[in-house]
Amino acid sequence: MAKTLPTAGGNAELAAKCFPSGTKNEATSTCLCGDVEINLKTNEPLLTAFCHRCWARRRAHSAPVYQCIYVATSNFCSKTGHQREAEFELTVTRGFDLLTPAKMGPGNPNYETMDANPKFGGLGRIICSKCGVVMMTALFTRPHREFNDGEKDALMVCVFPGTFTEKMSEFIQAWLPTNHVHCASAIFPISAINDGLDKRTEWPDSEPWTG
Repeated sequence: MAKTLPTAGGNAELAAKCFPSGTKNEATSTCLCGDVEINLKTNEPLLTAFCHRCWARRRAHSAPVYQCIYVATSNFCSKTGHQREAEFELTVTRGFDLLTPAKMGPGNPNYETMDANPKFGGLGRIICSKCGVVMMTALFTRPHREFNDGEKDALMVCVFPGTFTEKMSEFIQAWLPTNHVHCASAIFPISAINDGLDKRTEWPDSEPWTG
């Protein structure tokens, strides 16, 4: 069963000022060409954070840091890429056949190692095959690891608020970022970020970042 990790540290009052919230729990995500559309609807995402992880992720997003929202259910299967039928938090509503895993290679740290990763597996970064926008990261987390205290693999999918059609201030507080994660890998000066959010060396259950 997927779990929501607790948030520790930070300054809640300052964070609330920097990241005001609204009332919406549903968003539309689109790629640059508009042929892929994703609907996100949830009250309890697994993780909402700013990620500073390794050079490969930064290069893939062409950015020193990116915002992410992870949820536990999706109609895009993280293991096979097949479409699933049911109600989900994340639903690809248009252009499902245009979604494809990004090519891996020697420049990607998961090259030839994703299946052997002791924590995570799955197809990884999913892009629109027409315009190249990164739309999701499709993963599964192995048992008794981050986000999964069960006995079986737990699927999880990340969507990026940078692709939303509305501002983050429109959405409920649970959607707003609560952490800066993988700060140990950052090239952006973490000490310059004074937004009240908790800062961690890796995932939210890792050691606090002290700089």
